[in-house]
Amino acid sequence: MAKHPVMFEIDWNACIKCGACVAVCPLEAGFISAFDTIAVDKPCDVVCLACEKVCPVTAIRHSDA
Repeated sequence: MAKHPVMFEIDWNACIKCGACVAVCPLEAGFISAFDTIAVDKPCDVVCLACEKVCPVTAIRHSDA
């Protein structure tokens, strides 16, 4: 079963900009935002959700793209 692309949202009030989400992301560097987090303006086709799982402050959420 194919996974559908998702969009990520980051709670900027909770995000501590630790870079954990970027470190586990299997996508190329183009998926990194200007704030050193995963992109919130591009759909993610991999949908591994590793970034969401690794976030120490649960600031990352996803929804269908």
